[in-house]
Amino acid sequence: MGGMGRNFDGGYAEYTCVPGSQVQVIKTSLAWETLGALPEMLQTAWGSLFKSLCLVKGERLLIRGGTTSVGLAAAAIAKNHGAVVASTTRRPDREQLLRSSGADQVFIDTGAIAEQVKEVFPSGVDKVLELIGTSTLRDSLRCSKQRGMVCMTGMVGNKWSFDDFSPMEVIPTSVCLTTYDGGPEDFMLTPLDELVEQVAAGTLQAQVGKVFKLDDIVEAHRCMEENKAGGKIVVLT
Repeated sequence: MGGMGRNFDGGYAEYTCVPGSQVQVIKTSLAWETLGALPEMLQTAWGSLFKSLCLVKGERLLIRGGTTSVGLAAAAIAKNHGAVVASTTRRPDREQLLRSSGADQVFIDTGAIAEQVKEVFPSGVDKVLELIGTSTLRDSLRCSKQRGMVCMTGMVGNKWSFDDFSPMEVIPTSVCLTTYDGGPEDFMLTPLDELVEQVAAGTLQAQVGKVFKLDDIVEAHRCMEENKAGGKIVVLT
């Protein structure tokens, strides 16, 4: 986040020195276990929804990869914004988790859900937030209505590129495809203080999955790779 672990070290440090130009002041009584989960998760969700997808009240949003921490946060933010939210999961036992975060509709993801989506939303959804990556992006584009938008933000499917990409074949007519990266400038534009206040007031659901001590970092990574957290993973020193 913000170049941590890339432009400068400190990702696993107790203390680090970051540029003052990418620091926000947050005044809150939230516990560190909760506050630590919020900045990257909320920034990625908020930026994807409002900078890249330009989400407006009343639109139908599909979140592909709904049980990821960003997916859960995006559902909560979008629901508060007045959108109709649909989320996907490969596991039927995660449906209640998705609904508790704001999903109105849950699709069990088989890898090809466009027909399922069209049964509920015959013309397609207005916006799609793609968090799995290129392995499902082609199908996600087919879930969009004409003049809809698809934003690829995540790559939890561990596939970064198409083996064979033909834009005329992959991108349906009049469907817009964009991305969200979320650099330091985007972080500073995120109304983090406002979002944290909503979390503290209980009006915005923030799913903290599991909390680990730094000595248990190996187990934390294993939990993340196996997608067992059910929310954001937090590591405390």
